[in-house]
Amino acid sequence: MHESMRLEWNGRVAELVVDRPEARNAINYAMLQELESCLEALHADPPQLVILRAADPGFCAGIDLKESREASSDFVRTRVATMHRCLNKLRSLPSPVIGAINGVAVGLGCELAISADLRIASPDARFSYPEPRVAVPSPTHHLVWLIGLSRAQDMLLTARWIEAPEAEQIGLATHIAEDVDRAVAELTDQILDLAPLSIRRTKENLWITMTKGIGAASQHHQDGVTEAADTEDRKEALKAFAEKRPPEFTGR
Repeated sequence: MHESMRLEWNGRVAELVVDRPEARNAINYAMLQELESCLEALHADPPQLVILRAADPGFCAGIDLKESREASSDFVRTRVATMHRCLNKLRSLPSPVIGAINGVAVGLGCELAISADLRIASPDARFSYPEPRVAVPSPTHHLVWLIGLSRAQDMLLTARWIEAPEAEQIGLATHIAEDVDRAVAELTDQILDLAPLSIRRTKENLWITMTKGIGAASQHHQDGVTEAADTEDRKEALKAFAEKRPPEFTGR
């Protein structure tokens, strides 16, 4: 059976793939359930890195409006609750997430894209929150965190399209690349060269900063630096520095 949401492993890297091209990767409730299962697997056994991508012709056309036509309010509540659980599980992964964004990212598609820590977008990438055009409110909190209140207000309260150059300028996209796959591969190599436990702790600290505030983040960092002192990777890093060579990290 074809899966519209897939989790694929390649050594230290996992790929989370939205694959429903016949519907421009619009996401229905069954796909949200598949996504939640994938994310639970990633939390249970975190890889060193996660790549979030989608099948052509575009990243994600948002929630499946065809499914919404006959939906009851009870179904809608269940679906949107599942959506928010998935987004929180994606954002709170201890592994860094790279988003490979080709083409259109709309509504939920935009939320998925900005849930990645690093977002490599194609020159034809476009972002929008068009929910008011179909008479529902847009989600706001993570977008405000990412690009700031004023820019989020401009984007959300007009439902306008953000083209790739502006997306990079305001922080929706981290970089624009002509060859997204190549840029993602280069970024993957760069991250895999770093100390895995250090990257994981840093990712955790970013999430704590956003959800629990400065005090909790400060304490988490103090604990992390203290614990790092006894790791093999920390000792290897200091030895490599003294010997003027690149360190060889093992994740221990």
